[in-house]
Amino acid sequence: MKKLKRTGLFLMMIAFIAVSCEKSTDYSEQSLSPQLPPAESMAIDFEAFEEDGTSGKSANLVYDDKAPNGNWVFSRVVVGVWSSALYTTLAVPVASFRAAFTQNPEKISDDTWQWSYSVDGFTSEYTARLTGQLTADAILWNMYVTKEGIEGFDEFLWFSGSSAIDGNSGFWVLNQGPERPDPMLRIDWEKSGDEIGSIRYTWVRELDDQQNDDVFRNSYLEYGLQDAYYNAYFEAYVYDSNLEAFVDVDIEWSRSTYEGRVRAFAYFEDEMWHCWDANGDDVACE
Repeated sequence: MKKLKRTGLFLMMIAFIAVSCEKSTDYSEQSLSPQLPPAESMAIDFEAFEEDGTSGKSANLVYDDKAPNGNWVFSRVVVGVWSSALYTTLAVPVASFRAAFTQNPEKISDDTWQWSYSVDGFTSEYTARLTGQLTADAILWNMYVTKEGIEGFDEFLWFSGSSAIDGNSGFWVLNQGPERPDPMLRIDWEKSGDEIGSIRYTWVRELDDQQNDDVFRNSYLEYGLQDAYYNAYFEAYVYDSNLEAFVDVDIEWSRSTYEGRVRAFAYFEDEMWHCWDANGDDVACE
């Protein structure tokens, strides 16, 4: 009788160890899931150059025939082209990526995890499926989006990308949309400490909506941080349809005071900096 009890106890111990090992393996797999790149790697905070932002800037500055009559407003127009692309044409994939941070991934193969969820914030019903594949050198990302209802579409690869294993750099390529599944915007990003230190948006679309050569192709906007009073900057290289040429625009501002300055020879016809104060009003540069 004692022998049977010992045998039963031994079998119970084996079962307990097996269950413990299984739970440990599941925990290990969860902990090894790919780290999502920062949400800001796709869309940085443009608030300092938004008309309704919290910086207190005036929106009453007017335009003249050549350029906005206001240094901050001119800068806002330059930056706003890119902000508009991210939050209008590409609003769905940007929102879909941000929503992934509220979800838990599921392992679907030896080296691939998947985030699957609904995307809130739109009148239409969108479903997103983000996959992250671990390789020896990088993590490969693909975002698939499905839309139900009016003008719905089947699963569509809206963007793809790659990030370094350490999570400190990477890139995205966003396609225009289900009806135009062509690359539209490339985003290259790099972290500095706990935040994005530099990011460049490059317009890569080859054909415009009329199927002509896209004259804006190769335009870019680069954002970065720097160790100076104006501790953030935008460097723009954009095609101006009025001038029918590419132009350079340099913008610098303080992230704490919102004071800033802009330099653009094509518009101001000089190489000088043109400044604004914390309210967005033009001031002489010191």
